[in-house]
Amino acid sequence: MIRVMALATVLLGFTAPLPRFPASPPTLAEAGDSARAAWQRRDLAAFVAPALGGRLLITLPPGNQSAPIAADQARALLSSYVQGTQEVMTLLTAARAVDSLQGFVELSRRYRLVGIPGERQTTILLGYRRGRTVWVLTEVRIAP
Repeated sequence: MIRVMALATVLLGFTAPLPRFPASPPTLAEAGDSARAAWQRRDLAAFVAPALGGRLLITLPPGNQSAPIAADQARALLSSYVQGTQEVMTLLTAARAVDSLQGFVELSRRYRLVGIPGERQTTILLGYRRGRTVWVLTEVRIAP
């Protein structure tokens, strides 16, 4: 009798839902690849979103570093920086944990200036600190 009820339950789809386990937190490489994809499609709001409402340090060529600024200000600053350029390709070249709480990601950016032939290249370094369940963006450095 028990076998018949079990078979009927399976056949009719009346099974108990499987327990849900929390998704594993993203790795530093996954966080870096999300940043790479956001930069490539020029979604700078998504690019700075991993700051989680915290403040970011932004360093743009020729080495001018901002004071810690809010994510919306960082987005505006980066938007001004990329204005007049076209993305060619953005690659994730490194993702390394410095220790259990800090890590960095290196992106290689190839781009063109609008109206000027030829490509240029820069390196984008991203500093992260480990949050409870995610890597939190703390710093963006763009080096020629």
